[in-house]
Amino acid sequence: MLEAIEHGGIANWLDAVRAYDDRIYQHSLMVAGLAAAFASTLGFPAGDRLRLTRAALVHDVGKAKIPISILRKAGRLEPYEVSIVRTHASLGYQMLKDAGVSDPAMLDVARSHHERLDGSGYPEGLRGDEIGDFVRLVSVCDVYAALVAPRPPRPSYDIPAALAELEREAGAGRLEGAIVAMFARTFAPEPLRPEPASYGPGPH
Repeated sequence: MLEAIEHGGIANWLDAVRAYDDRIYQHSLMVAGLAAAFASTLGFPAGDRLRLTRAALVHDVGKAKIPISILRKAGRLEPYEVSIVRTHASLGYQMLKDAGVSDPAMLDVARSHHERLDGSGYPEGLRGDEIGDFVRLVSVCDVYAALVAPRPPRPSYDIPAALAELEREAGAGRLEGAIVAMFARTFAPEPLRPEPASYGPGPH
């Protein structure tokens, strides 16, 4: 995480997001932390881990262009407000591109982290193989991080409920099932192991 933040001006992007809205900043750090840990357990080489983490850190940078009154609205958003929020993906992509960012991972993740395999996502309605592997990984981390954080008016999900929601999204064909399954095995709390029986030989 520290290496990713120090590399290529990422700190400046994060500072801009933090100055605009601390909740976006905290979410970005959480998504990046999940992505970094997940990439490590998946055995990614160091260079790819760094690229994925950098991309995750700036995935929501476009929200710094969304009116703060909408971002901090306590109740349910109106349809026109939802449409405004959804522009953050294209805005973030354009912000990075205009600043000279050339890493395809950062650009693709910023633009496409809300795309879904069944074509129901935005901004382009991409389907299946049109969505890159880095985007698929960050999308799972992004959804999970959003679920476990409170988003008024709804409370936060606990970890099992958040993982169950990811599995429902995968079952509906929106998220990559293999990625969700591996994510769940990686981040699910370990079940309590029963103490071995101390009485008598053989099975009971």
